[in-house]
Amino acid sequence: MYESNDKDDKIKEAEEELYSKNPDGIFVKRRHVLQEKSAPQEPTAWNIKEDKPESNFKIPYTKILIGAFIFFVLAMVFTFSKFFFGANVVSGNNIDILIGGPASIAGGEVLPLDIQVKNNNSTDLQVVDLHIAYPDGTKDATDQTTDLKNFEQTLGDISAGQSKEILTKAILFGQENSQETVNVTVQYRIPGSNAVFSKEKDFVILISSSPVNISISGPTEVNSNQTADFSIEVDSNSASIVKNLILKIDYPFGFTFSSSDPSPASSDNSVFNLGDLSPGEKRIIKVSGVVQGQDGEERVFKFTVGNPSPTDSTVVETAFASYVSTISLMKSSVGVAVSVNDQTGDNTAVEVGNKNTFKIDWQNNLAQKVYDMSVNVKINGQTLDQGSVVPDSGFYDSSNNTIVFDKSGNSLLETVNPSDQGSTQFTFNTLPFSSDSSIPFGNSTITFDISVLGSLAGSDGSNNQEVLYSDTQTVKISSELNLLARGFKTSGLFENYIQNSGPFPPQANSESTYVITWTASDSFNNINGAVVSATLPPNVTWTGNTGSSTENISYDPGTGEVTWNIGNMQSGVGLNSSPRQVSFQVAVTPSITQVGQELNLLNESTIRGTDVFTGAVVGENKDIITTNITSDPAYVDDIGKVVPQSN
Repeated sequence: MYESNDKDDKIKEAEEELYSKNPDGIFVKRRHVLQEKSAPQEPTAWNIKEDKPESNFKIPYTKILIGAFIFFVLAMVFTFSKFFFGANVVSGNNIDILIGGPASIAGGEVLPLDIQVKNNNSTDLQVVDLHIAYPDGTKDATDQTTDLKNFEQTLGDISAGQSKEILTKAILFGQENSQETVNVTVQYRIPGSNAVFSKEKDFVILISSSPVNISISGPTEVNSNQTADFSIEVDSNSASIVKNLILKIDYPFGFTFSSSDPSPASSDNSVFNLGDLSPGEKRIIKVSGVVQGQDGEERVFKFTVGNPSPTDSTVVETAFASYVSTISLMKSSVGVAVSVNDQTGDNTAVEVGNKNTFKIDWQNNLAQKVYDMSVNVKINGQTLDQGSVVPDSGFYDSSNNTIVFDKSGNSLLETVNPSDQGSTQFTFNTLPFSSDSSIPFGNSTITFDISVLGSLAGSDGSNNQEVLYSDTQTVKISSELNLLARGFKTSGLFENYIQNSGPFPPQANSESTYVITWTASDSFNNINGAVVSATLPPNVTWTGNTGSSTENISYDPGTGEVTWNIGNMQSGVGLNSSPRQVSFQVAVTPSITQVGQELNLLNESTIRGTDVFTGAVVGENKDIITTNITSDPAYVDDIGKVVPQSN
């Protein structure tokens, strides 16, 4: 900036020249040649700028970031080292979980575990909790009916350098030579922190023997469509009671279940309840079924014994023992196909008291001749009418219920060439059902043991008789589902009787009402879904009056059909207990063209239902009900014929 004295001198000099008496001095002295030169701007206090030297300095951002990162890493290393290795910090590596127990036990025995938690840190452990996770199927040692999947116990605080110890007991199950794992987890807190830390350790134990043993007796080879019989024996190998056991059978493709003893506990016939097994106790289950497939194929059956799942009683949650059985299919020397009343398969049913035809078709599958072939059938069943058995070209020995078809009745059986085929048959009846009979008709069957024998030419020219085919066909006896359909005029079987109206006998051009009563009964098997139905003739109307408040009866005006949904019926309904019954009212107005005729009140009635044991649909049909109501107490001859209109 300019100095202030310098400015004062210049101003003073200017004043002296301005007021001088010698004007020439002023102008002469100051006049000079003009030059194109800009006058310097006088500085002022508000526009004076200081000159600053230009700087080349730049901020080193990259170096600052690298330095900060290095500092952060060093800080983290220091923190972790202080936490894990410092004198006053807690490390999980300084906590020991010591588990003492046997290296192996027998399934079903008590497993004792001595668990010690040791704190080797220089700082206390606070709120220490012990968690034990047992394998599936483990039971409480004090109550074998209670599952023990998890065990928890609070150990409290464990001081530095101290330990705490507990003893636990549980019952482990498993298959023989299987390894089971027990997981032990310790959770704890440290002073000054709310965080929860944990450390865990596994204890592996060998199940040296299963608490139960399973053995299977069954065929290793069968012909296709032949019955395979299995006997499954389950016995206890435990020193204590093994509770709530089930047997699960995984059936292969091509196997059709036929029967079992005891009955299955599942709808797919694969699960059987064994209950509790005391030491040394055993259960025997017998299962039969038909195996189908091609020659050379194998069918694998898996049998598993264990405890069921709490959520699904048909699933084995913990397996104690298992067994795999393989059956090879082979083409039989003689192929046999059986039919009963043209029905094939195992679920064949016949109606009680009826005549039935049993047919056997056979074919030689061998590449060589069969000599002196015979087809033999042994019949077993209390409901068989022995006097009704009639073989076609065979002999029936009633003393042992055996039919023999051989060359004496059929010359084709003397020498059967490869691929030769033929058939034999016989007829039989069941005994008629009687409610006072001592024969147990309920869920009854008749079995037919079929065997084909023949001699093959040996290399030495001798013929040896051997069994070329054997199988059993079971026929179930279906129940009788009966219907009684009646008409009434002067009395009806209403619960609350509704009086009929109109002339009796019926009169031309006059409406008359009648009561129809259906009565249903069942003989010896349970019935599901029983239904009775019939249609009204065109000139008959539904009045809507029914005689039952409990039975499900309905009318469809579009089709004219009356339907009675009976539902399920227990065996013996109508025999050992009251029958099921329903009544309804109809009205009819005869035409003058119907004088002298009987009128149809209800078309044919049918009753149908499914036999629970045989699976067959059973029932019967009943004829049309007319105004010729013979069941009415007031019935007389010609009472049902239409009479002329009265004057």
